[in-house]
Amino acid sequence: MNRREAQFRRGFWIVESAAAIAVIGIGVVALVGSQQAWHIQTVASDELATGMRLATEIREMSLLLPSNDPITGNATWGVEVGEVVPQDIDDLDDLDGAVFSDTAGNGPIDATGTIIVGMNGWEQQITVLCVNPFDVTQIVADGSTESIRIVVTVLHEGEEITRLPWIASR
Repeated sequence: MNRREAQFRRGFWIVESAAAIAVIGIGVVALVGSQQAWHIQTVASDELATGMRLATEIREMSLLLPSNDPITGNATWGVEVGEVVPQDIDDLDDLDGAVFSDTAGNGPIDATGTIIVGMNGWEQQITVLCVNPFDVTQIVADGSTESIRIVVTVLHEGEEITRLPWIASR
């Protein structure tokens, strides 16, 4: 009898095999799911880092620019006549309403005004607003104060990635 039981008890039962396959399958599915989540997070963090880099490039550009136009002084708000390319920007208010994008063929740009190659689908939008120096949340008429708020909005494929505001004196 012992010999017969030993003969029938060789190998695994079907239930044991099914349980082992189920455990292995759950492990593989969990591994694939975590890999996919990691990939999605990597793409999102890469977009955010690129967006902040493009916004910071404009901020660095603004630090290099004088407060008033070297020729007209503070008589004109915004881009002066004849200033059409990024290299013509020569004071802070020239940045108001500027858009640098791959689709327009003029950007995105770095701090020196040079177009950054290979940035398909990226866009830098800049707004320059005069603000009350005692309440920077209050917007006042263009050119009426020495305090300005510069806001850079960076878009990728039309979706806002980041927004970087700062205060400067004019």
